[in-house]
Amino acid sequence: MPGQTFQHAALTSAPVSDVWKALDEPTTWEAIPGVDRVIDPVVDADGRLRGFSFESAVGGRKYLGEATPARREEGRLIAWDIDSSEIKGKVAVEIGPESVGTKVQVRLDVEGAGILGSLFFPVIASAIGSGFPTTVEEFVAGL
Repeated sequence: MPGQTFQHAALTSAPVSDVWKALDEPTTWEAIPGVDRVIDPVVDADGRLRGFSFESAVGGRKYLGEATPARREEGRLIAWDIDSSEIKGKVAVEIGPESVGTKVQVRLDVEGAGILGSLFFPVIASAIGSGFPTTVEEFVAGL
């Protein structure tokens, strides 16, 4: 099934270590494009976020989904596989030092899942795409 990729980078004055620490906070992900509310976060004994359920409202519809670990490189990259009844994909946040703080690159790969996902995917993709850069800027400003 065809999908769509959205990506945007933004800068924060916060140091890389602070940004990385924030990425292990479940509430941080409530500001990421496609996640409106985190439900049942899984945090390991070392304080690392290992997954969560989420609620998302896109195109006037609410979706429940799961975020499971896809890839993690301490201090540099965290990526989640996302899955719901209508959409699936991956969200990745890559961070790196800049002269004024930290560059944060957010990438979201999504595709429709199932019959309803296929039918509504153009609406979902349009809703995500229209606000993606602004949402990433807001996400990064909150780190």
